[in-house]
Amino acid sequence: MAKVAKESFRVLEPGRQCAILIGDTRRKKHVIPLGFKLINVYLDAGFKLRELVIKRQHNCKTTGFWYANSIKYNFLLLAQEYLPIFEKPKLPVPLSVRERLVDYGLVTPTSEKLPVTRKLDELETTTVWILPEKDFEERLNKNVIDRYSNGKGYSTITFVSHSENETNSTGRNRQKDRELLFIKSPFLSNNPSRSNIEHYLRETKEIVNRELPNINKGGFLVIQTQDVRIDGYIEPLAKRMVDLLRSGNLWLNEVVIITQEGKNLSSESTGEYLKITHQYLLVYEVVG
Repeated sequence: MAKVAKESFRVLEPGRQCAILIGDTRRKKHVIPLGFKLINVYLDAGFKLRELVIKRQHNCKTTGFWYANSIKYNFLLLAQEYLPIFEKPKLPVPLSVRERLVDYGLVTPTSEKLPVTRKLDELETTTVWILPEKDFEERLNKNVIDRYSNGKGYSTITFVSHSENETNSTGRNRQKDRELLFIKSPFLSNNPSRSNIEHYLRETKEIVNRELPNINKGGFLVIQTQDVRIDGYIEPLAKRMVDLLRSGNLWLNEVVIITQEGKNLSSESTGEYLKITHQYLLVYEVVG
């Protein structure tokens, strides 16, 4: 693919695009993120990522038998493909001109208790979760906690803006010997700057390194994140997080796509760009 990417970059005129449809695969129950690997190849060739479209595989329907085995063996049916749209950039504008000044303190990780719905009819069993807009976060949290905490201890850390943090964020004691650490990043919905994103990635890695010894072997780390658009191009944060968290103690079990059901996008047009409507759950198993 590196040869294809380099040749595509050579023949395309600046400002023109190319697109490739690709899906992930599994090896020994763990996900091989081929979509993210492909994006890296094209970025290394000089392309910019203009859009990242997620295509749901409609033939991926689960049965009662599949549901029982999904719960028993704790893995999901791969149900998404990626359609990255790459663009050969025109003359670049220096970063110093485009970047906004930012105070790193505007992004703060806090520990808090999550809102969860009391009961679900059943857990999600594929890697695409389309949840009702009403109680979206509560249903999402319930699915993650019920599937990955094994009914035992878990902790959550949420990245919020500084102003939100000052609005009574409830602290929570850090637990040892827990089954799940769940990291959430709602501030990403508020058009963060590049500096804030880099700070968020560094902080997340530090948190994972610090908290990993407190998660039991066989437990899980789940990171909820989403792509953002900066200067007209997609910053693929799920891909960057996977690149960042390369550890012999973590295996990538799932890359889950989450979005809201029946969301009306007609009033959210962004002109020449597609609206980002999906988020990700990166599910890691602690293996050592």
